[in-house]
Amino acid sequence: MNVTIAAGSRKPSASLPANKPFALFRPGRSSDTLIVVPTYNERDVITPMIDALLALPVACDVLIVDDRSTDGTTDILLARAASERRLSVMVRPAKLGVGSAHMLGWMHARHCGYRRIVTLDADFSHDPDDIPRLLAALDAGADVAIGSRFVPGAQIDYVGWRRFVSQSANYLARAVLHSPLTEHTTSLRAARLDRVPEGLVETIAREGYGFFLECAVRFVRAGLNVTEIPIHFRDRQHGKSKISQSEIVRAALNLLRLKLQRTWQNATLGDGAHSCAVCDQPFLTPMPDDELRCLACAHRERAAANAARMRTDMAEQDLHGLDQSPEVAAAPAARRASR
Repeated sequence: MNVTIAAGSRKPSASLPANKPFALFRPGRSSDTLIVVPTYNERDVITPMIDALLALPVACDVLIVDDRSTDGTTDILLARAASERRLSVMVRPAKLGVGSAHMLGWMHARHCGYRRIVTLDADFSHDPDDIPRLLAALDAGADVAIGSRFVPGAQIDYVGWRRFVSQSANYLARAVLHSPLTEHTTSLRAARLDRVPEGLVETIAREGYGFFLECAVRFVRAGLNVTEIPIHFRDRQHGKSKISQSEIVRAALNLLRLKLQRTWQNATLGDGAHSCAVCDQPFLTPMPDDELRCLACAHRERAAANAARMRTDMAEQDLHGLDQSPEVAAAPAARRASR
């Protein structure tokens, strides 16, 4: 569902549907670079983060993917996007995972024709001022640039258990997977979309933090030119970490799976013509067992059913031609909404 929010609305999310995603996307793009930031309950930092991104000395647009925050973040985002032409917002119906939020951002960047994508956390653990350095690395010939906490010149503010977990996870990834990278789990990354094969990122089946490890491994195994840029990683000043103990267990299992599995499905419905039967958003991505998953609402459907539905819609459009009435033209979308 795409909606228009009036500027100055005090609680924009109050009138929006509870069980479907909604988007405030700007038509076209103002630059070649899209910055993607997932959010969940980041009320205290999201306004200064948006200000910092829009003030960067590089031309960019910003997409925030919010998982229906419960602390007022959603209202702040929609009110700001109503008056900021470089800011788009996708609000999903529930907490669907940081990994799938990143994949949605990648698909949106491809749909809109951006040349470069940048991703980072919303809590200022990543410094927005590092973004021009990552983009400069792309300009110098890298396909992917990763902000690393572990290369010479980098700093990390974690102490105690959290520092141990971060260092151990990345050491194990390097040792077990024979990876040349020192950093596998941070989200501060930039990439040239024409160099990263379509589907390499968008078909990752990990919805949570395991997405970042698998994404980095796929970059390397695909033979991309990946460079690491030293960063100062700061501990968050507001809110709390979203990484649970169960996420750590899943990460260990994911590491073992990546050791055994060296191939992956590498195709997407990236032309934007295939939309979800439930929410009508164009963010369907292939999953194992011939399923398609919507990154906007998490609906799953059989790929064969989606193909048949799209053939029916296309046949109706061909039948009615260019002279169809508005009511007839809206028939395929209305039928999808009724399912």
